[in-house]
Amino acid sequence: MKIRNRITLWVSLAGLASTVVLSLIVFFWGLETPYEFLDQELEIRAHTLANELEREQAAKISVADGTMESFSHLYWARIYNAQGQPVFTSQLAREIEMPLKRGDTGYLIRTDIPLNRFYTEEDDQPTAFWNRVFTVSAGGVPYQVHVARPVENLVGESIESALMIGSALLASALILIVVSYQVAGRILHPVREINRLTAEITAKTLATRLPLAGNRDEIDELAASLNEMFNRLHFSFRRQREFVANASHELKTPITLLRLSMEEMLQDEQLPLSLQEKLLAQERALARISQLVKSLLDLSRLEMTESLEKEPFSLNDLIASVAEEFQPLMQEQTLRFTSRINGPLPVHADREKIRRMLINLLDNAIRYNQPEGEICCRAGVDEGKVTIVLANTGPGIDRNEQSRIFDQFYRCEKSRATVHGGSGLGLTIVKRIVELHGGTITVESDSSAWTTFTVVFPSALHV
Repeated sequence: MKIRNRITLWVSLAGLASTVVLSLIVFFWGLETPYEFLDQELEIRAHTLANELEREQAAKISVADGTMESFSHLYWARIYNAQGQPVFTSQLAREIEMPLKRGDTGYLIRTDIPLNRFYTEEDDQPTAFWNRVFTVSAGGVPYQVHVARPVENLVGESIESALMIGSALLASALILIVVSYQVAGRILHPVREINRLTAEITAKTLATRLPLAGNRDEIDELAASLNEMFNRLHFSFRRQREFVANASHELKTPITLLRLSMEEMLQDEQLPLSLQEKLLAQERALARISQLVKSLLDLSRLEMTESLEKEPFSLNDLIASVAEEFQPLMQEQTLRFTSRINGPLPVHADREKIRRMLINLLDNAIRYNQPEGEICCRAGVDEGKVTIVLANTGPGIDRNEQSRIFDQFYRCEKSRATVHGGSGLGLTIVKRIVELHGGTITVESDSSAWTTFTVVFPSALHV
């Protein structure tokens, strides 16, 4: 599960839990409050009846003839003396019988009497009576006053309240999910941006750094830590490239001197044949080492440079010039070269680097070809972009190896590559030159047909 979804889930659950607790408190408080008010009202009514009873007894007025009935209007009331005999019964109490339950808590008795009998603005739903029994004193004599009041169906109202609270909880849950999802998105936006920028930083763009917001929060600290890591990586990469470049440069001179010495020794006609063969083998090994050092030096220079010496020139003329240089070698191996080049195709690029790219591609096409094979080259503008296609017959490249042939020192079929020579850096140099010009290079190969390299440069190169 993504962090954003986890944040949304936990925030929603926490908010929903707190809302549920608050709603339950309000709900149960809402259930108790009406009964508390009713208890207070009934207690006041009980004391009123007791006071009126005391007044009538003092005036020696019969309860039946007094005003007790007016004080019990709309109330169910019955007063018991110390012996448990009723001394007053209201009109409503004479019509309806209510059980007497002594205690400090009230109780609800449901009836079939319609509520609009007591309250004209109400409907005809059944009436319930809330009962309380109080012990009060009238003239120093204790009495038990059983009093009740008709109320509407509080259970139904409680159900309605519960439904309303449930609906509110559902709505609040949806709002919490939406709001927390948006908030989580805003919180994680800098992290996504850091992830995007980090993914764009490669060995070629290690100088790029993540921007800091300047608010000194945890995300800023993460970006700063990543920048420090990139600084260390960049330094290490530069030291590695400088070491390769310096080592290649230092090796170039002694290898050249060794080759010259070998050539001078081979010119001695008095050398025994066995020694000549050994010297020739060593000379060929030195030639391969010299080629490797030269390729390493070229690759180091390409990796350390970010600028190009661009100039206008004809791409097709350059291709024809490079092909002409390789013509003797192609004739020696009985290879047929065909080209589809129409017009000069003017471009604005680094001529020497494009030349080196073409040399490496054509050299590979000759090395890894078959006797009496073919090489086909074409260049042109396709959909506004400059395209160079070089194809050759030969053993082909396995599909699993096609994505790795541009890696440094990688060779397909190591034994065959050793026979043909090469350093394993030619295509790596080609790819770097293409990338410096903002282009792309792809390969398609079939073991029984053609191997095709396609180089595509952006339209900006076309003059």
